[in-house]
Amino acid sequence: MELPGHVLDVGAGNGRNSVFFARMGYGVDAVDVVDIFPSEYKEHGLITFTEAEAEKFVFEKEKYLAVVATRFLQYISSDIAKILLENWYMALRPKGYVALSFVVNNSSVQGVKGYDVPYYYHDPEKVIETAEKVGFGVITKKSVNQMPLDVNRIRKKLIDSFEVIFQKSN
Repeated sequence: MELPGHVLDVGAGNGRNSVFFARMGYGVDAVDVVDIFPSEYKEHGLITFTEAEAEKFVFEKEKYLAVVATRFLQYISSDIAKILLENWYMALRPKGYVALSFVVNNSSVQGVKGYDVPYYYHDPEKVIETAEKVGFGVITKKSVNQMPLDVNRIRKKLIDSFEVIFQKSN
């Protein structure tokens, strides 16, 4: 992606993706419902953190080169995902990208106790269909079956996830 420009990190968590893009020279807007974003990242100068639900974040028209949402969709319903895809489409510059990765509905992590938020499983083809109706085209997609880095590693369960990159059509 060209510079200068802005990237939106949705479900930013501890800021891993935000810091990556900031180090590459992009301005980053990071949003998460819980503020666990390290203060030294907020003070970086290129990252602006907002504590909010993603669907309540105020989007500026055609501001972003890309929207990144890593392991985020499993925390929102299909209805909210559709609203966000529509908002992201409006917020992206022409030919902008959306990069998603999410746990899929056949994941072996399903049913694991200990999550204190609702957990949703999305069918990749339905996510793609919704995105295409909004106006996105699929650049690349793949299924991933990997050993998780968190508590499920102890249970030796693989997490089935899906990764897709969309591009705004105009």
